[in-house]
Amino acid sequence: MRTFASMLVLTMLITCSFQVSAQSETIYSDIIWDTDRTHSGNIVIADGGSLTIENSVITMAEGSRIAVEEGGTLIIDGSMITTSGPLYNIVGFGYGPGEDGSAFLIPASDYSESFTAVIEAVDEGSFFGMEFITENGQSAYGNETAAELNFDAGDSDTWVTITGIPSASMGISGVTINLDSDGVGDFIHIPSYDLQTRNMRPYGNPSYEIESNGAVVITSSDIDRGRWIMNGHTSIIGGTIHDAGPILATENSASISINGTSINGSLDDHDVQMGGSTFSDFVDVDWTDGLTDRWERRVGTQQVIFEASDVVYRIDGLGYNQQNSGSQISDQNGVGTIGMGAERVVEIGWAVDSEEYSESPVWSERAILVTESYRTAWNADPAMNDYGGSLEIDWNVTTIDASEGAPGIVGWFAPSISMTSIKGSDVNSADINDGWDANVTISNSGSADAVVYFVCDDADTGDRQSVGDIYVGGLVESQSESVFPISWTPAKEGDWALICSIMTPSQLVSEEAWGGGSLTTPYISFGSVEEQSAGSILPILVALGVCVVGIGWFLVRRS
Repeated sequence: MRTFASMLVLTMLITCSFQVSAQSETIYSDIIWDTDRTHSGNIVIADGGSLTIENSVITMAEGSRIAVEEGGTLIIDGSMITTSGPLYNIVGFGYGPGEDGSAFLIPASDYSESFTAVIEAVDEGSFFGMEFITENGQSAYGNETAAELNFDAGDSDTWVTITGIPSASMGISGVTINLDSDGVGDFIHIPSYDLQTRNMRPYGNPSYEIESNGAVVITSSDIDRGRWIMNGHTSIIGGTIHDAGPILATENSASISINGTSINGSLDDHDVQMGGSTFSDFVDVDWTDGLTDRWERRVGTQQVIFEASDVVYRIDGLGYNQQNSGSQISDQNGVGTIGMGAERVVEIGWAVDSEEYSESPVWSERAILVTESYRTAWNADPAMNDYGGSLEIDWNVTTIDASEGAPGIVGWFAPSISMTSIKGSDVNSADINDGWDANVTISNSGSADAVVYFVCDDADTGDRQSVGDIYVGGLVESQSESVFPISWTPAKEGDWALICSIMTPSQLVSEEAWGGGSLTTPYISFGSVEEQSAGSILPILVALGVCVVGIGWFLVRRS
């Protein structure tokens, strides 16, 4: 009875232990795994927690996951991380003839009789449009699920090259050898994973995931398959990474160091994928090579911020193919995208055995933004030059500043306007009948000419004042100043001041983008100056009287 009870308790403990391992678990302290085990479920290593895996084999069940939060640590030392999930299929890098063509080997010499090799597509794939060509010229076209090639007894091992419409989903799940003997069930299935291939790579979905925003240290360990997302700080020393690429360190804040490690097999055409500013340090790494590059850097959506709406621009030299984006237009907020806003490759660390590597081990994008039409009210005249110019695209940032003096500017032309003075006569009073005359000086410290106008208002009431034309102003050339006269007559006598403001283009997102502003005059006392009257006629009457007397005397003398 006691033995039965003990067994019951032991069974319950084992069951409970299995249930816990299959569910979510969070590690807050220091945990060590030093025996072989199968992990099922989700483990989170929290801030301050650590999981050390040492001298053991950890088999990750399909769908299992380990997540390292910021401040958490995962240490793998002298161990192996593998999976019980399905093996990968294979897929080509491209489907064309030549040295870079995708091919696989049929082991015909293993069989003493003739046979048919049935090449099988993966479940979601199709062989439509694909041709399979042997070394001796035999060819077969595929259908939705398969393609067939015939071999004679005594044939040697034969390479089969795949040509046709490029398709990433054109995966091969395996080859079935149907022997021509009369025996029932004389067929042999070769999983694609066991085929010898040329210019082909693994294809499928990783069955487990390791994701880190914290610290991961892997020493003298073997990593088999899985998706490894290393967006924290990662150090890999020694060991092997097999079919676990690309290792993803896509955050700009991430850092990844790989030293003395062998990498082979990747689900993409590169072993490591990084963000634009991810720190990397690769020393003595044995890369996959072939058509698999060492690394790629990619950037996601990048925006460009102009100071005005409706700017027509293009991007030259986008991506490895140095494409031209075509004409694009900034929106009402002055915002545009770099290219179409899609993720793009900005750096490639070529495979060591590639022709590109011999020319230059690393390619980096050198994209340039060019404004095609940058018009506002200040340069509306077709005879004037466009504003803007060109600038280098920095793929380390998500937002590109396209303003005068921004980083990366190759050549940029824009005005910078300010009203520097309003100077009238030295006196602080004026005859309201004559008005008050002054000169308004506007300077342009920018690199482009501008046709600028301004208006003037009563400083107290804000009412618009007539100072000449409806809008006063004109051309202000770059690196110079222009003077514009005004004449102001207020509506009535009194002490009045004037505030004059530069009119900025409606296309500008911010009115202050290219300067502008206003100035206020001192108060001017306006009044009527009285003309001479009253006593001023007396001298005239006296003079007339003298003349009359003189004439009378003259007439008298004549008589």
